[in-house]
Amino acid sequence: MDVILMKPGEDIPGESLMKGYEKQIELLSFSHGLSMQVTNDQSNTVRTSGKPNIMEMTITKYMDGASPKLYDYLLRGADIGQVIITTGRNDSGAVLPFMIYTMDEVLVSSISSSGGGGDKPVETLTLNFTRINWEYKQQKTDVSEAGAIAAVWDIKTNQAK
Repeated sequence: MDVILMKPGEDIPGESLMKGYEKQIELLSFSHGLSMQVTNDQSNTVRTSGKPNIMEMTITKYMDGASPKLYDYLLRGADIGQVIITTGRNDSGAVLPFMIYTMDEVLVSSISSSGGGGDKPVETLTLNFTRINWEYKQQKTDVSEAGAIAAVWDIKTNQAK
């Protein structure tokens, strides 16, 4: 993975200059998980499952011009709206996306900043959301798009959409 970009709400400008991704936030890393409680009955012949757990999206980025706006959204408990995280490859300056996470009704639930000598300060943010769309972009050997596979989960209703 060469590039991870985040497009937050309209009034939170990032500093990316990549073609087609201008003013998005360049991320250093991201983390997201899913889990399901599964239990076995006493005879170990039947398994049951509970409610799925869609974990918050955690991102790490350099401190930048978007930082004060993100602090403001967290402190006010304000809804950013839709946030899109695109992971992709950099091919001669063009971003070839292969996984896109689209989250709705996003709240910034935590921010932690750190720094040290020799590099820019970094921030780790946690994003909470009510709906997520996972979209995988298939690529042919010539790196052109070969189709997409997607899934959507609405956390409010606990249902696929």
